[in-house]
Amino acid sequence: MLLRFTVENFRSIAEKQTFDLGASRYFKEMLETNSFSVKTNERNLPRVLRSAGIYGANASGKSTLALSLAFVRWFVVEFFKHSQAGETIPFDPFRLSSFFIEEDTVFELIFLEKSRPENETDPDAQEFIRYQYGFRLNRRRVTEEWLIAYPHARPQRWFHRRFDSEKNIDRYQWGPAFRGGRLREVWKNQTRDNALFLSTAVQLNNEQLKPVFFWFSKRLVLLNARSISEPFPAISRLESEGADKIRSFLKDLDLSIDGIRIVRHPFSPEEIPDHFPAEPREKMVRDMAGKEMKDLEFLHPSADGKDLVPFRIDDESDGTRNLFSFSAHWLNMLEKDQILVIDEIDTSLHPLVVRRLIELLHQSRCKAQLIFTTHDSSLLSSGILRRDQIWFVEKNRGQATVLYPLSDFSVQKEEALEKRYLSGRYGAVPFFRTSD
Repeated sequence: MLLRFTVENFRSIAEKQTFDLGASRYFKEMLETNSFSVKTNERNLPRVLRSAGIYGANASGKSTLALSLAFVRWFVVEFFKHSQAGETIPFDPFRLSSFFIEEDTVFELIFLEKSRPENETDPDAQEFIRYQYGFRLNRRRVTEEWLIAYPHARPQRWFHRRFDSEKNIDRYQWGPAFRGGRLREVWKNQTRDNALFLSTAVQLNNEQLKPVFFWFSKRLVLLNARSISEPFPAISRLESEGADKIRSFLKDLDLSIDGIRIVRHPFSPEEIPDHFPAEPREKMVRDMAGKEMKDLEFLHPSADGKDLVPFRIDDESDGTRNLFSFSAHWLNMLEKDQILVIDEIDTSLHPLVVRRLIELLHQSRCKAQLIFTTHDSSLLSSGILRRDQIWFVEKNRGQATVLYPLSDFSVQKEEALEKRYLSGRYGAVPFFRTSD
């Protein structure tokens, strides 16, 4: 579970911005449904919010927040495996200020993970540990990296890496609770300038850091409009687990689909479109000879309710296809307690569907989280989100993104949030110049 994310000097973000998913103790409304408690050794840990929506005008920086989380995940999980020493780290600092162009970019996350996340035989018996992990970097190298753990309620600094620019070396400090002995020097020496110690040490079988890496690689999931519409994860789930859960998901969203099936048949050259160029057509015919094709069919009840009528996926609406594709991500989130971050959720899913999904998440007993950017202001008046679940972004005078929650405002209990938002009461809306 994500408790807090801080980012500084990334794309449209200049000064430090903090996104907080700890439930505020000042608000009592919907506390039991919209947040959950976590079993830890820490007494004063806040409850965790199940969802949060981020609002703002076009080009205000909503996507930048999602992209910053995506960059952190990619840099932790992927970059060290697919890059070489001396390779430039591909990202953009805030470019509208000469000061920030020369400054480092900083990320820090506070999150909760089980002590043995891959052991799901008795997941409820495991306590969660709070971790505070961050790093500072520029395009050339990582200049700082740190990890603090709270396994016994008190902070334990496991490691701290700093770049000494005068001697051109990384200096490491090991905390007494960070195990490894002489292997720590091996992990350190194998860490490239442009890679993270966390990623390198886990690749070299550091067991103590595996829960931290697991959180980034398995818990944190990021989607955009393109990845939501990709059907292969849902098709793969159909083949491995059957259609029951996906069909139930679609029925919860009031779609009249009584079944889904995969129909297999031999490949035929007649299936290749006529406009396909001759040479690629011939290659496809050779490559696919004797192979099996798969078609997806949705079964709809007939008007009299006596039969099920098959529809190919191409016959379904864009909305139905998107929901089918999204079903695998949604079910994985609920089953695996993932943090699902969706950029521009309303471009792929209908506002009423988004509202229903939030309601279903709030009614669940899982420890999953949904974070989304949106323009759909109707959610503000729906009564399903607490004030600390609603966030806004806007550009300041220096054209840098500023992030802030609705809870920063004095809001009356019966205040018309959607109307006030659209009128500019909370900022984060477009400002149009009027002509003279």
